Amino acid sequence: MTYNFVYEGEEVFFESITDDHIAKNWIKGRFYEKELLEKVKSMNLKGTYVDVGSHHGNHAIYFSKFTNAERVIAIEGNALNYDYLKKNIKLNSCDIEAHNVIASNTNDEEKIMYSQLGNTGNTSIFSFETQRSPETTKGITKTLDEILKNEKKVSLMKLDIQDSEWFALDGCRKIIEKHKPVILIEWNTSNKEMGKLIAFFNEYGYKFSELLCVPSTVHIYK
Repeated sequence: MTYNFVYEGEEVFFESITDDHIAKNWIKGRFYEKELLEKVKSMNLKGTYVDVGSHHGNHAIYFSKFTNAERVIAIEGNALNYDYLKKNIKLNSCDIEAHNVIASNTNDEEKIMYSQLGNTGNTSIFSFETQRSPETTKGITKTLDEILKNEKKVSLMKLDIQDSEWFALDGCRKIIEKHKPVILIEWNTSNKEMGKLIAFFNEYGYKFSELLCVPSTVHIYK
């Protein structure tokens, strides 16, 4: 199903599974996590924005059309979500570089991904106990250090990958050390790597800046 609405005088299009959780925002004529997106816009950052866990492109398309981003890179490990991501990039005439890989701390490792129709944004390499009859697909890992090695300036990185955030950051140490991007990270209380995440940010001199509930719990580090 295709949804469309107008934002800041410009028509936006999204194709998605009917009644998918995030699509319910598009029905109402708004971006998902609009408050977070407008916070990013207010930062006026140039350079490359990286959307890790891009789903169907809600954040990546906003970054491309409504911020100062010079380049946008979208990373989505789930094949079904990636198909919608590519369609939505085309529908909105956006110049976004998309990768169908699982951001992690290894390269070329095959992993099973779990998701559920009706809430395809809840896709993870971990099978959540709350999921009923999860759909499964296979994906290949790639480090962000490898994907982003030729970028001149990575200024912002958003991670929403259902408890895999530490693995993605562990595979991004060279980029973090070189570019020191602003990091937006969804932080679930179920995340078993919370201690490692805190240690990671301390190691690279990051400071907690702000907490937004949009409705996901997103921490901003600078």
